[in-house]
Amino acid sequence: MDRKQVRAFEAFVNESGDALLRTATLLTSDRHAAEDLYQETLHRLFMHWSRVDNPGGFCRRVMHNLVIDLARARQRRPRELELYENYDGTDPQSGDPASAAELRPAVLAALDTLTVHQRAIVVLRYFEDRSQDEVAALLGVSPGTVKSTASRAVAQLRTQPGLVALFADASTTS
Repeated sequence: MDRKQVRAFEAFVNESGDALLRTATLLTSDRHAAEDLYQETLHRLFMHWSRVDNPGGFCRRVMHNLVIDLARARQRRPRELELYENYDGTDPQSGDPASAAELRPAVLAALDTLTVHQRAIVVLRYFEDRSQDEVAALLGVSPGTVKSTASRAVAQLRTQPGLVALFADASTTS
């Protein structure tokens, strides 16, 4: 890889790194696993940089595939109890740091109840604010699959005790 390509890769990482790490955190619910996922994704992107036309899409696809691989590997082992760390104020998308600190463990615990496929669709669709067509293209499924899976996943999230009040507040303000 020549210097121009290296600079282009570095510029992409500087521009998109925070969003990719946030996506990795939402996909894994574990800060340390998210950092590993982020690092492996950037490593694979670097190795294929000269052949990648859409680095953002490539990274999301790699993350999705790696999360599925991790889930399959995790199914072969006994489940461990995970403890969530306190909120760190480095997430620039949280509007109110106090309420974000209260919601973070509840959101991550609720996301843990979803399948890997449901979780990927919810993260891309609602946390990254992508259209159904974009999510379908990124995951290689039909827009109808995105729509039905998102609907089922949101219905499941609405039943989670930590999020019931959040959905009740959202329906009263609409």
